[in-house]
Amino acid sequence: MKGLGTAAIAALAAMALFYPQTAWAFAAVEGGFLAWLSQRARRADAAALLAAAAEPLEPDEAELVQRYAFYFARPALARECASMLAALGLASLLLVPWLTYKTQWLPAIAIGACLFAIAWLSKLLAPAHSLSLTAAKGNREALRLLSAYDGAFRKIAGRAL
Repeated sequence: MKGLGTAAIAALAAMALFYPQTAWAFAAVEGGFLAWLSQRARRADAAALLAAAAEPLEPDEAELVQRYAFYFARPALARECASMLAALGLASLLLVPWLTYKTQWLPAIAIGACLFAIAWLSKLLAPAHSLSLTAAKGNREALRLLSAYDGAFRKIAGRAL
């Protein structure tokens, strides 16, 4: 996609910012993208990834691959979609108060509700980042999984389906 999705999100956000009555287009694109991405994330097959590993995985690595199967199956797509999610989140955080001020209540509520899905999907698509943030708060489980990240990625890389 080479950043075209992020540029399209920026263009739609700018259009909704200057013409608040067109905010439904942004809300529809955001909802459609989040639905597509969550469906793709649910369809990722962790068992096939574990079977395709170059070397046997340690228990911590296997747990990490099962939890973040979509990221390990399609790392390039996951990174691109994480970039688009970041753009969606930022645009949503800017648009919701603006649309509320402009009395466009329904699009503001729809866009604001999508922020919960953006947060959930961001954790799935950027496991190293989310685990490092959680580990920095003192979560031992996140630290354990973060230490298994490099080994799991090395063993799965190049073998993804």
